[in-house]
Amino acid sequence: MKSPVLLTATDRKQQQLAKHCFWDEFEQLLYIDARKLFPAEGVVSIISWDNMMMNALPIPNYPTYFKIMAWSNHQYFSDWRKQIPQWVQDSCALFPSHQMTLLHYAGKYPQVLELLDHAPMLAWRLITSKLAESEIVALLSGKRSQIAATVGWPGSAETIKFLTNLRLRWVSPEITAQVETCLLDEQRLTALQSLPRINSMALSLAARFPELIGSKLHHALAQLPCRPMQCQSMIAQLEDAYRAAEFLELASEAVNKIGNCRYLVEVAELYQAWLLLIIEKVSPDKVKLHTATKAHLKQRLTIEPRALHGLEDWIALSQVQGHIWLTDFNSAQQGEAILVAWQDDEGIWGALTYSHLPELPEKVNQVMEMHSVLRVRGLDNVLPGAKQLSTLHLWQASQLRQE
Repeated sequence: MKSPVLLTATDRKQQQLAKHCFWDEFEQLLYIDARKLFPAEGVVSIISWDNMMMNALPIPNYPTYFKIMAWSNHQYFSDWRKQIPQWVQDSCALFPSHQMTLLHYAGKYPQVLELLDHAPMLAWRLITSKLAESEIVALLSGKRSQIAATVGWPGSAETIKFLTNLRLRWVSPEITAQVETCLLDEQRLTALQSLPRINSMALSLAARFPELIGSKLHHALAQLPCRPMQCQSMIAQLEDAYRAAEFLELASEAVNKIGNCRYLVEVAELYQAWLLLIIEKVSPDKVKLHTATKAHLKQRLTIEPRALHGLEDWIALSQVQGHIWLTDFNSAQQGEAILVAWQDDEGIWGALTYSHLPELPEKVNQVMEMHSVLRVRGLDNVLPGAKQLSTLHLWQASQLRQE
């Protein structure tokens, strides 16, 4: 199963291990020769799926970072993998660590196999909980709510229903944190009981915007397939909308229009209407900014980011991009933030940044504290790619050298 997220350098490196496998058909044992690529691991061995179901020996300590289900089908490796049911392969491939351990537990213990089928997140949490195998076996004879309580989650029927309703294509550290947020907050957990299925889109929404749980928008998004970038874009769009509503000091009835939207495109339409209201609030005479002013801004922008200082430029960029930068104009005036803009072959970009030198010289290596990027948007509120972030970080570094 292919992961829907980008592979790291280590991931790509370990995928080559599939070429360094030897399948002993007589012993039903796969040898993974990692001595060249990962010397510390040496030669790793794992028994066949059929043997897992019959072998009573303790489960070994496998390398936790081996994402074995993402490896290519080279001959010997393929001979080992073909015994494993496809759904088991796909379920183990969901997780960023402990894939070999999870597979072995699922093969050895029918209760873990069933848990992997019905609540894979709970199965993964159980085998990564650092409990001894004997302790895990003892838990398997009890209720799933007891397993949840033992691994640090609420031991309730609501917890099990939530975990059973999760439909995830991949479990990243961000998704793991979102699951924790929803499970450890009683209000969120209770509200999510009404959803028949919870995909990563609905999960992200519940973790970040609990007030939207159960709304028309939440129910609609819960039915849609979701990829990581789609979730990031959705979160950014809703954050923008709520930021605008807070700036306008809208009444609850008006703010609730966000949740009453059926589609994200309706949220975008609402956001654009609020853009006009905010321009009118900060500068009534700029609502109908002359086309020449916007054209002048475009002419001044180059591939090199430049800071925008005047209110007229902030309004012009907001109108050109359809993004409300004006909510942070007062912060910029107080020296707390800088709005920069530039354009490349993919369009016009704006970024709210905060660059500074640390107060203490010994903290000069704390780069993240010196290079704060509050948000970046392109035309029609599109999120930046690696190219735009690289341009921005290089500009920030150049500003620090000048200080």
